[in-house]
Amino acid sequence: MTADEPLSFRLLGPVTALDGTGAPLVLGGPRRRAVLAALLLERGRSLPVERLVELLWPAPAPSSAATMVHGAVAALRRALESRGGPRVLVTRDGGYAVEVLAEQLDIARFETALAEGRRDLAPAPGKAARLLAQALAEWRGPALAGVEETFARAAAQRLDELRVEARALRVDAELRLGHHGAIVAELETLAAEHPLREDVCALLMLALYRCGRQAEALAAYRRLRTVLAGELGVEPEKRLSDLHLAVLRHDPALHPGPAGTAVLPAPLGSFVGRGGDVDRIGALLRAHRLVTLTGPGGVGKTRLAVEIARREADAEAVIVDLAPLADPALLQGLVAEALGVRAEPGQPLARTVAAALAVRPALLVLDNCEHLVAESATLVQLLLAAAAPLRVLATSREPLGVPGERVYSVHPLSIPSEGESAEQAAASAAVRLFGDRAAATGSGFTVTAANVALIGELCRRLDGLPLAIELAAARAATLPLAKLVDRLNDPFALLESVTRAADPRHRSLAATLAWGHGLLGDTERSLFARLAVFPGRFDLAAANAVSGGPAEVELPLARLVASSLVQPEEQSDGGMRYRLLETVRAYAAAQLDPRGHCEVAEQHAAHYLAVAEEAQPRLFAPRSGPWLARLHTERDNLRAALAWSFAHDPQRGVRLVNCLWHYWDLRGARDEGLYWVHKALTAAGSGPERLPLLSAGSLLHLGRADLADSEQWAGEQLALGRAHEAPSWTGDALALLATVDWARGRYDRAQRRYEDGVSLSLAGGDVWGASLAEAQLARLHRDRREPDAARAMALRALAHAEEPGESTARGLARDVLASIEHRWGDAEEAARLTGEALALYREVNYAEGEASALRSAATIALGAARTADARAAFQAALEVCRRIGHRAGTAEALEGLAEVAAVTGSSDQAAALNAEAARLRDETGIPRLAGD
Repeated sequence: MTADEPLSFRLLGPVTALDGTGAPLVLGGPRRRAVLAALLLERGRSLPVERLVELLWPAPAPSSAATMVHGAVAALRRALESRGGPRVLVTRDGGYAVEVLAEQLDIARFETALAEGRRDLAPAPGKAARLLAQALAEWRGPALAGVEETFARAAAQRLDELRVEARALRVDAELRLGHHGAIVAELETLAAEHPLREDVCALLMLALYRCGRQAEALAAYRRLRTVLAGELGVEPEKRLSDLHLAVLRHDPALHPGPAGTAVLPAPLGSFVGRGGDVDRIGALLRAHRLVTLTGPGGVGKTRLAVEIARREADAEAVIVDLAPLADPALLQGLVAEALGVRAEPGQPLARTVAAALAVRPALLVLDNCEHLVAESATLVQLLLAAAAPLRVLATSREPLGVPGERVYSVHPLSIPSEGESAEQAAASAAVRLFGDRAAATGSGFTVTAANVALIGELCRRLDGLPLAIELAAARAATLPLAKLVDRLNDPFALLESVTRAADPRHRSLAATLAWGHGLLGDTERSLFARLAVFPGRFDLAAANAVSGGPAEVELPLARLVASSLVQPEEQSDGGMRYRLLETVRAYAAAQLDPRGHCEVAEQHAAHYLAVAEEAQPRLFAPRSGPWLARLHTERDNLRAALAWSFAHDPQRGVRLVNCLWHYWDLRGARDEGLYWVHKALTAAGSGPERLPLLSAGSLLHLGRADLADSEQWAGEQLALGRAHEAPSWTGDALALLATVDWARGRYDRAQRRYEDGVSLSLAGGDVWGASLAEAQLARLHRDRREPDAARAMALRALAHAEEPGESTARGLARDVLASIEHRWGDAEEAARLTGEALALYREVNYAEGEASALRSAATIALGAARTADARAAFQAALEVCRRIGHRAGTAEALEGLAEVAAVTGSSDQAAALNAEAARLRDETGIPRLAGD
């Protein structure tokens, strides 16, 4: 090292000095490091020997303290100058100082980047995110690690608080950039580590809400409120309670710019002309638990229902669009999915949904019920009977017919009468809507005294139907008003409207669609008809796949968007998705003959099989979360592809099921998964193609606690695997059967089957399956009180899980090893492993695993007398289990909270919590096991 190569110093971690090449210098023992740390914390400022003595020793200091300080400084000088560098530890003003530039000290670099990131957060969030990431990269562990003196602990506490601030500011910057999906897991971890920080809770709530997870955002608030009350005896600050209310109300201000998503669909424009309807329907919902909005297509039932849900202040509002659902058998699963409820072991799905709604006030909006009236009525009746806080708002072209239902007929907008003054006509709701939507085209259109009569005439021709008016307004930028009215007088358009609309009330809407369709070019007309194949939202690649030609569809699709025939929706990742309103989709579908329908549906199914097959291997690899999320985004299209395939090309359906079973399992959609697996087994032959289907079915049955069915399917898989000499499938079957044996108390046979299954899985190259079986075998050894065997097997599971790198297996191995370490080994190691397992489960949205890891973390904290951490973790587990509707898990979390209450002297609270847990166990028939 030469004289111009400066030293650098690190205090954000172990106290370290580095030479100009980055190599660490040998500083010596703890006292020398403490002296160096004290001087670096006062960078450039001289500290007298007496002050250093005060910092290093509690009073009274030993008589030789000053001599020891001089000795430590001399030794440090030798170490710092050992490689020929410049002198930085100097004697000045009767004391000692370290003279270094800010860029030579990690604390100075960190604090500078933090200050700049804080400054740039609002005006330049992208720059702030980069600066804050740089600041956090300076950290290598706990600040001043290894220096135990009081001054160091105080400095470390201050620095740790700044580190938390930097983490919070960085995710705030990412949130401002619209990256809420990417930072939710990090925010959840940060909130768990700092359960009293209201700023972190606010960021988490906002990120969850923008990811469409309103229930979890509300749960985060409730969790913080409980911890604040228990630890500090205070309520959350007003800013946070205001945010809670905004989340409840679906306040549009919570939505980010173009990257936002939400539980309720974003409005397509301002809300015009329905104030009286909103008030009357709101009053009905306050007095009655089921209100159904009826009316013809295009009258605005959905827009009205969404607006009412957005204004809901007293309950969580969730909308379920039934339009994409063709198969009534999947209705319960669709509602459960929208609510975040997962199949509960041993319980019918509808009962689980009802139980979840019984403890969370909710307004459930069931939109477009007309093709599922009977099934919707049955489910609504069951839910209302079992969940007292629930209210339901339905939209349908006919009432549901449920006792207690109140029907509200949605009428067209008010239209001006002939002969009204310009002021009167301009005040009508229909004219106001036309003017608002025409102005939104960017054409500079306004309603004036000169054109209001023509607008009024057009609105009368369109019968005041909002959708027809909006479609006509979209053309105001390219067609004069007089031509718009003339086109509605076109006899051919009117004849077409009559033949295509069974309901005479649709005549004006059909006419509008017909002339709008007639204005399209051939390419746009063809694409418009083909887009009807999508049951819900789709992206540009999917539109290309069904376009029927080699040309790119971006330009014709843009023209359809400009005509308001296709609605665009920007996504959190900056991408774009599209959809057709249901009435428009029905019109588009009518433009294709049966042969065209079949061709487009086949292209649609082929495209989504390609999507699923691209995702499938990545579901068992590192960073599988985004691929699982992509499948979830396309779930409506995948359902449609499955339905068409099993009706027309069953082998394609089999291939789809083989790609999707892991997604269904992790999402807790086991009823839906079994529905499709049954269809696939019916379509499959009697050969080895049945093996993956039998495995998927057995696993899904296990998740439902259907032991007899799981055993039957796994038994068939075992016989078939042996017959076809398929070691990996045979090993998988043995592991499934072992789990059934274990659940039935046949421990010796379970152990043998696990051991044989692991050997065969590894022989067949299924390392992922072997790691899962090894983790279960480690649990079995643990429960049989065999610590050495349990630890050895858990370590094997961990090693094998790391090979494919899939998060579920990696999380399970850590979860099991943590439980073994907590019982017989290192509690700190157990806490570390549990934290890693929790993060891995969250990566893939495995809620059952998340709840399990949270309970483990709470148990470990309680064992270490960290009651606040234990309470926060049990509370978080409680919220997860309540959200997904798992009553047994809820009971376990309540029992954990009761234990915390008992330890902290709140015996009455403990008794109440245990009583609630006992009620839930009675409800589900699941006893509390000894040792739970």
